[in-house]
This record gives sequence, structure tokens and C-alpha cells, in this order.
Amino acid sequence: MNIQDINQITTILFDFDGVIADTENGRYEAYCDIFEEYGYNLRNRCVMTDLLGFTGDGFMSRFFPEIPPELVREMVRKRQKYYMEHLDRFCRPFPGARQTIADLKQKGYYLAVTTANAVAVVRQLLETVGVLKYFDILCGREICEDPMTKVKDYSRVPAQIGKTVEECVVIEDSPVGVAGAKRGGFYCIAFEHFKDTVITEQADVIVHNYNDLRRLFGLPEINLNS
Repeated sequence: MNIQDINQITTILFDFDGVIADTENGRYEAYCDIFEEYGYNLRNRCVMTDLLGFTGDGFMSRFFPEIPPELVREMVRKRQKYYMEHLDRFCRPFPGARQTIADLKQKGYYLAVTTANAVAVVRQLLETVGVLKYFDILCGREICEDPMTKVKDYSRVPAQIGKTVEECVVIEDSPVGVAGAKRGGFYCIAFEHFKDTVITEQADVIVHNYNDLRRLFGLPEINLNS
């Protein structure tokens, strides 16, 4: 598929973190607080972009292999609870996200979320952001994470949603997510919030805000500052 063919697709797969909502900085700060409680210094070993596209146990197994698995699970649970209790700080929709998702649904697209969050978590996040009602299906980490490598994996998504790869376009923002989409054979649009060669070299189209995305789908420009 090339950009001229984008109107032929029927299904849009949205990542959540970094695509629908600006959560990455808040997630990193929340983990920094949790790590400090347990005597570890996350800032000394990871920057925020190291966490992009990984679940908590995924990045911890990569960057902190010395932490025992049972403690990893405890820290992830504690961070998740802390995060969900402060969604007003950590989960803010990007300008234009709500309107664009509503407009795409109005145009008749089948909309799915494909995320490293658990389904129960992403349901609450989407409700907080105000877009849950527009999505036809939620694919969480249960479907979208490789259980061995702990990275984003799109291979099981087509069977889960009953669509072919050719019908779909993926919207991602992280190097791990873009790489996962391309491994799965998907056409991939990427928000370039962070400079990374995986994104610039592998994504089919780069966008910088929701008006860029709207233009791809023939939607009129909106005021992103309102």
C-alpha cells in the first residue's frame, strides 16, 4: 500500500500511549518514584525513551535483569495502581485526538486499539479520555505482546479482529511499535514525537500532529489549540 491507496483501507489500529494520549513522560516519572521506593535508580540506567513500546516487566527484564521476577510483578502492580489513581496528571489526550477518532468513526472506519496495556486498563484509559465508545474492539497486551521477548507484536491481531493485514493501517509512535507493525506486514503511520531512525526509516508515513493525520484521511483541519 502507498499513500495514494490509504482510502482503500477499512480498519485503523490505534496504539494508545503516545498516539491517543500523552502518557509517556508521566509513566516514566511514576516508575522513577516506584524504583526509588525499592532502592533502585531508574534515571541512572534509562531515559524516558527507553521505555517506549515496552510493558513494565518488558523494560525491567531488559534493563534491570537483577530484579527477581516476583519483585518485578510487585513493582509493576504498584506503579499501575499509582498511575491509575492519578490519570488527571498522567493521561491527557493529544490535541485533536478525540475529534479525529469521532470523525473517523463517523466516516465508517472499523476502529481498534492495539496496546501493551492490559484490556481492563486500556478500557479505563479510553473512558477517561472520552473515546471508548468509538472503538469496535480492544486488543491489549494479551494479544499484542510477544510473551517471550516482551515487545509489541501484531501477528495475532488480524485473527483477533477478523480483518486482513491489507485492510488495516496501524498508527504508532514508538520504535518498538513501528518495528512490530512492519514485522506483521502492516502499513504504518507514525507520530514522530521522538527522533529515532527506526521510526523514520520503517514507518510508511510520518505525522507530527492530528491535523497531519486528518489530512491523510480526507478530514478537514481543526483548531488544535481549543
